[in-house]
Amino acid sequence: MRKEIVFLIAGFLAGLIAAAFGTSRPTMLAVGVGPLFFAATLAAIAMTNSWSHLQGGIWRYAMAALLSTVAYVLALFTFSVAMGYAPQFAGLRASGDIVEFRGDVWLGLAAAVLVAAICVELVAFTLTGKWSNLSLALLVLAGLASVLVTFIANLQAHHYWSFIGVLLPVGEALSCGVVGAQIWRPSEQLVRT
Repeated sequence: MRKEIVFLIAGFLAGLIAAAFGTSRPTMLAVGVGPLFFAATLAAIAMTNSWSHLQGGIWRYAMAALLSTVAYVLALFTFSVAMGYAPQFAGLRASGDIVEFRGDVWLGLAAAVLVAAICVELVAFTLTGKWSNLSLALLVLAGLASVLVTFIANLQAHHYWSFIGVLLPVGEALSCGVVGAQIWRPSEQLVRT
């Protein structure tokens, strides 16, 4: 359990860094979150000495880094599209700003969570060589929990940076924790899930 906490903390710190630098450099929020997530995952792997639980080959790390980068960009794009079209297709009232957290924001975030969860599981699969439906489900639940925590925090703050400042650290922490648990889960459990 201690090893998974290292992954949680690494993810949380990556999310904090992304949110902090995102205030002055918005491109960090567009393309920097995925690489920071991968860096946090690698740092946690190194701190827990998890190398023996991973598949060999430098190409796997390069592919995982690329997938991690694409994951966040694709999730952000999915969020924008789903949120933008929600009023037209789902009849939801449009939010003037994401901090209003109306139905279109919920729908956009839910769609982004699904895309991000699939991509993060692809990152874990690339590193471990094993796909886990349980980890995929946990990643979706972690993403939805992050959205809920952000919504609750946003009820008080109602500010863009508090929205990002909660969503990214909580989401990255939980996602990195799930990846860490998948890395450390015995091989026979992964095959059955």
